[in-house]
Amino acid sequence: MPLSMLPSLELPEDLRETLEQFLTQLQKDWGADLEGLLLYGSAARGDFIAGRSNFNFLVLVRALSVSGLQRAGQLHRKWGKHQIVAPLMMTQEDLSQSRDLFPLEYFQMQEHHVRLAGKDPFGAVHVDRQQLGWQCEHELLANVFRMRQRFVEGEGRAEAIRALLMLSITSVLPCVRGILWIIGQPSKGKDVQILESLPRALQFESTVLLEILQMKRGMNSPGSLEWSKVYERYLQAVEGLCKRVQAVRQEIRV
Repeated sequence: MPLSMLPSLELPEDLRETLEQFLTQLQKDWGADLEGLLLYGSAARGDFIAGRSNFNFLVLVRALSVSGLQRAGQLHRKWGKHQIVAPLMMTQEDLSQSRDLFPLEYFQMQEHHVRLAGKDPFGAVHVDRQQLGWQCEHELLANVFRMRQRFVEGEGRAEAIRALLMLSITSVLPCVRGILWIIGQPSKGKDVQILESLPRALQFESTVLLEILQMKRGMNSPGSLEWSKVYERYLQAVEGLCKRVQAVRQEIRV
């Protein structure tokens, strides 16, 4: 099963070579039990940043056992230091069940993935719009609660605020993509493009979300005394986004 799509990824040459070695070993370890191998997440979207992003893989196998998971663990011990997250190991039945139980996670993989080997398990069947809309709203509100809690936990320190904002924007983006898909707006593309589309597509001002995304990408950073002000603006924006999503769901009855 050739890894024919690796050369097309927007990655430095040395990282592509590392991935090829890792994936070749993974295929060798699983042999005929391997049904599909897919890359998803930032590297599949073209948003990968060396030193900041991770590689995420979905590995479809015929059956799973403890011995098989141990074998995968041994492989991860060797390659985890290369920004490779422990792969998501599933059977086709597991994946089919996840479409209804975890619609947002399923949607993310379906929208942005690269088939590297075996079959592509994502066909024309999409997630349920109502379930996806509900989970997007749920995740955004939970994000607000976590940001408040983590601010208290970190006592409002600059380093704590920075950490919680980076975690938050990572969780917000999939919800934004999900809502855009629900209302029939483009939901694919790079993160910056998605956030830049919000004023038109969702009638929502996304300036502060873009600021946090740029901070996550290492492109700018406020002074230590400004983090609390950034936090306040961003928290208000996510609270507003949550209300906007609630209104959209009511408008289209999702």
